[in-house]
Amino acid sequence: MAWQQFEHGWRLAPVNTAAPARALVVLLHGVGSNAKDLLPLGDSWCTSLPDVAFVSLDGSEPFEGGFGGRQWFSLRDINETNRAVRVANAYPALRRMLDHELAYWQLSFDKLALVGFSQGSIMSLHHVAARDEGLAGVVAYSGRLASAISAHAHTPVTLVHGIEDTVIPVLELERAANALSDAGFPVAAFALPDIGHTISGEGLLLGRNALVRVLGT
Repeated sequence: MAWQQFEHGWRLAPVNTAAPARALVVLLHGVGSNAKDLLPLGDSWCTSLPDVAFVSLDGSEPFEGGFGGRQWFSLRDINETNRAVRVANAYPALRRMLDHELAYWQLSFDKLALVGFSQGSIMSLHHVAARDEGLAGVVAYSGRLASAISAHAHTPVTLVHGIEDTVIPVLELERAANALSDAGFPVAAFALPDIGHTISGEGLLLGRNALVRVLGT
């Protein structure tokens, strides 16, 4: 199957075409990037999840730095005081896209896994922390938990972070893992040596394994 572009990004139907999609993985990119940049994740994972559809979404706002990129929220003058509010204010636009895709594939939130990178991870973890619609799982690469935890649903979370990350320090992995674990969430956290702000080959395998655990038959 080939990726199909639509208004908010790209869709990849399940490898197994004999039946409707049994679950959905939504990919959320980092600031200044776009939906197309994460398509290789779906290409790498789809054969391990043959009954699962993949969607890669474009950030809801144009990137302030230009170059045709997208963002989920502005980084201009962002700090520890205002970050949580910006993430919360950005969430409704993402939520509308998620609702639309679940309706398109005729699935519910418990059949949805979010995979984010950097700012996309922040948005994914916001849903986990703040919403009671539990997900099948979340894989968060190189992100941080910017939101207070109030959700009653305990979505399984996999955190992957490079120890050499100079954009979002690996300390954020520890903070997120501790906060989520203390709140009752199942958490698997991986700090990868000699890796910066990127998704490495090892990270790709960890993400695949996490998705197979929560979505596999």
